[in-house]
Amino acid sequence: MTDQDIIRMIQAELPDAEVRPDGEGCNFRIAVTSSAFSGKTLLQQHQMLNNILKPALDSGELHAVSYDTRTPQN
Repeated sequence: MTDQDIIRMIQAELPDAEVRPDGEGCNFRIAVTSSAFSGKTLLQQHQMLNNILKPALDSGELHAVSYDTRTPQN
């Protein structure tokens, strides 16, 4: 999986998202800033991203993923 694949998948669901993946192969740390996270707990934000990336996680294209999520106001 490439950085661009991750960016495309997330921005397809969160069009305003600024996505900064860091990693290679199937291991990534992904920083995401989006207004869609406003009012949501950190757990809810991470669940949103897990749902978006579910096909890649289920297939094994992504394996070890961690998130740094923020709203534009943070």
